[in-house]
Amino acid sequence: MARREVDEWFWQVGSELHRISEELASGRPKVASGRAWEPRIDLIEEETRFLLKAEIAGVKGDEIQLLYLPEQHSLLLRGYRDEEDYSDGMRTGIHQLEIFYGEFQKEVRLPNIPIDPANIKAQYRNGFLLVTIPKLDQFTVTGTITFKSN
Repeated sequence: MARREVDEWFWQVGSELHRISEELASGRPKVASGRAWEPRIDLIEEETRFLLKAEIAGVKGDEIQLLYLPEQHSLLLRGYRDEEDYSDGMRTGIHQLEIFYGEFQKEVRLPNIPIDPANIKAQYRNGFLLVTIPKLDQFTVTGTITFKSN
């Protein structure tokens, strides 16, 4: 086996072990929870906002739901990826299947930093859902302060 093939094999095994460990950590396998797959997520903190990037290629915009869950201080991403048949009907076998289809759901807990849920914005570009989550200004005045001078 060539070095590159060995590296790719280890990468695939590592990815699958990571997926399995995530399922076990959640306390229930995906088969039992009724979900077929979860998109890969990046959550990046910037000075004034968080940027969430979800890899959901092939999901139509009207099949995506994004909800803020204030009790958990998290975002819930739900959707559905339909399987499209790109073959010409002459398929005689399948040799590899790695792309998941069907319903998906992923909850992303946010760091313990106040955010502005009313101004969360999302856009779908090149197979990625990009969500900007503005932080609340730590110095926002929420009431009136009166100073007395002697």
